[in-house]
Amino acid sequence: MRYGLISDIHGNLEALETVLAELEQEKVDAILCLGDVVGYGPNPDECVKLVQARAAVCLKGNHDEASLDDTDLSFFNYVAREAIEWTSAQLSAEAKQFLRQLPYTHEFEDFLLVHASPFEPQEWNYITSWEGAEQSFQAFHQRACFVGHSHSPLVVGRSRLGAMQLLQTYPLQFEEHHRYLVNVGSVGQPRDSNPAAAFGILDTGKREYTLRRALYPVAKTQKKIRAAGLPGFLADRLAEGR
Repeated sequence: MRYGLISDIHGNLEALETVLAELEQEKVDAILCLGDVVGYGPNPDECVKLVQARAAVCLKGNHDEASLDDTDLSFFNYVAREAIEWTSAQLSAEAKQFLRQLPYTHEFEDFLLVHASPFEPQEWNYITSWEGAEQSFQAFHQRACFVGHSHSPLVVGRSRLGAMQLLQTYPLQFEEHHRYLVNVGSVGQPRDSNPAAAFGILDTGKREYTLRRALYPVAKTQKKIRAAGLPGFLADRLAEGR
């Protein structure tokens, strides 16, 4: 089976449509979404409908949960909070119902999907250190765990003896007696200084993972963000991948 892995779309319809077209060309068997379909971007409702129609699995992200009117927004910065409040007002009742029923994790074959971290998935922990990576490895038993949340793609491999290594060469072959923590990056708001949409392709037959990037019409999305009255920073950052 070949899976397309997407995450952190954040209401960016142009990026999502571009990535879905790429995955269609790749003839993947299914699309798996790791959450944060909405937040920051100008087309939250349209992105929810498209993910609902195209993804076989979709997880709940922290921005998805925050847009449902019953979440404390005090821990979000003011830009994110303003975007969440705007997003919530744009979402249809049907879109909110879809987001509300999404699971926090999904397991298939020898793989685990989670938006933020396998350690306390509902607490939205960021994996930004070796200690955080080790904590994550202790929290799952599968061969690989795929996450999003930080908007920066990376792979950490862990040997049977516990040695960890940052892996940056693709395609990545899953080795025997190794386990992997894979961040698939962000479709709609990359933060690794590369503005191209990030997504992954998992080939379970070949036991192989590949990170892919796709250029999309950033200027079109930026124009929509500004027209919606959202903070200009959310438009500016897209061109810089930050």
